[in-house]
Amino acid sequence: MAGEIQTSFQPGRTVYALIRSRTGTIWNTSGGTGAFETYTTAVYTSYAVSLTEQGTASAFYVGTFPSAITPGVYGLTAKNQLGGSAAETDPTVAAGDYQWNGSVTLPLSDLPTSGQIANFAPIRLARGTQVQNFLIDMVSAVDHITAFTSGVLSGQIVRDNGSFGPLQSGAFTEVGQGFYRLQALTSGDLLANTAALLISAVGISGGSADPRKYSFILQRSSGV
Repeated sequence: MAGEIQTSFQPGRTVYALIRSRTGTIWNTSGGTGAFETYTTAVYTSYAVSLTEQGTASAFYVGTFPSAITPGVYGLTAKNQLGGSAAETDPTVAAGDYQWNGSVTLPLSDLPTSGQIANFAPIRLARGTQVQNFLIDMVSAVDHITAFTSGVLSGQIVRDNGSFGPLQSGAFTEVGQGFYRLQALTSGDLLANTAALLISAVGISGGSADPRKYSFILQRSSGV
């Protein structure tokens, strides 16, 4: 297959994508089939997945999602290459989650499961089961695109018909490129039928990020 990675930007640009796992590791395209690894600045150019503009000035860019990556939900970040090669300072033009079934773009809820709930959308989480290392992508409130770095994050959660309150484990760690890791959504946070998560951020030197909102349906499960 080809063309699974898609984004719209400005015509005549050089655009590439970065692929991250749910634990913050990043896909390295080198070494034959490629592999996820801990982010390292020195090999940044190996993380770039090339995108090609359709036509001559369509401003629509497509690329191939690596077939060696196993089914799952991954974070995609599209960047505009300004120099002769990919660089950390290249501006972000788009970011979001991508569901991959191992061969094509497909909601993973369409995949059959037995004795367990589907691991991903639309029912992402099991009721009362802790989720560690929850990744959050923050962008600047100024242009709604640029990765928001050096931020101080805070989170609130509401369960069922209750009111918003603090997360039981509100420890956030900056991963890089605008991504932050929430230490855990605890079993207590997720002990509900439905829940909504609100993440906000302010910069150490000023400024703020667009708030991130997540809604969950929590399902009882057996045989997980």
